[in-house]
Amino acid sequence: MNPNKITLITFVSFFLVFVTIACSFGSLLPSSGGTTPMIPSVTSTFQEGNNPPGDASPTPMIPSVTSTFQDGNNPPGNASPTPTSVQSGSPYIDQATGQTVVPAGQNATAIASCPSGSLLLGGGFASGAGIHITKTMPNPDAWLVTGLNTTNGDLPLTAYAICLHNSAGVIRVVPANVLVSGNTRAICQSGEILTGGGYSFDTDTLDVYITTPEGNPTPFGWTVMAHNLQSTDQPITVYAVCLSGTGLTTTLVRDAVTFASGTDLLSFSMACPTGSVMTSGGYEGTGAFISRINADNPTVWEVQVLGKIYSDGSLDHAVCLHLP
Repeated sequence: MNPNKITLITFVSFFLVFVTIACSFGSLLPSSGGTTPMIPSVTSTFQEGNNPPGDASPTPMIPSVTSTFQDGNNPPGNASPTPTSVQSGSPYIDQATGQTVVPAGQNATAIASCPSGSLLLGGGFASGAGIHITKTMPNPDAWLVTGLNTTNGDLPLTAYAICLHNSAGVIRVVPANVLVSGNTRAICQSGEILTGGGYSFDTDTLDVYITTPEGNPTPFGWTVMAHNLQSTDQPITVYAVCLSGTGLTTTLVRDAVTFASGTDLLSFSMACPTGSVMTSGGYEGTGAFISRINADNPTVWEVQVLGKIYSDGSLDHAVCLHLP
């Protein structure tokens, strides 16, 4: 090829390369006019606690809290306990219930709770024959009952809580943790009145045969006695429910014992004096499966046991509260 042609082609090639590079570089420079670049529109939905896109700070999630407090419990924070509210009207008591079914050969617990604003005075229980009651006790604004089913079939168990309404005051539960061979009693302090009591233990080798208010005519404590079915001593807890700050008074009433015809069941019927109401009671006997205020007559404490150790008919008492 002619050397002049080679020189011309080379020059043209370099010129074309230079033009191409220059054009490419120009396309990378910002335009001085024209259409604004399109930025896609984003619509986001946020749940509380999620961060939005970009640099915005998250909005803190503040949960809404609705709390219900039982008397004597502290609300969150530094607030003081809410005092027992007193509604307009005269003081009165009622009986709350809680039920469960105890499977054959097993333990189960029933709990009856007093309404908010009322005071727990005492409690009781009812079941079918064959339930071994190991706990009947305050807990703390409710009455708790635990029973062992000694039969081959399921049995119902009902707990009863006796509740005082429209009366300010303070309830103090006195627990006495003692050996069953010792002084098994819990005592209220001076200025308090006894309104109820009970017991608890954690084995199936104790058999309570007396649980009763103590004092005549004014009850001041609760006494429990039990047979120990094992060779070593074991503990039992006795509870006294003590009321103060109301100006109310209580009286102890004794039982009238009758034998149920054709059986070894015992039925106790204890009526309160006029102007007073039943708050709790006890029993003497073995195999107790009912110990409660009668559902149809609130002035009567109702008890049923399978057998009785003593034949004198004594030591079965109930507590009556005198209302204004």
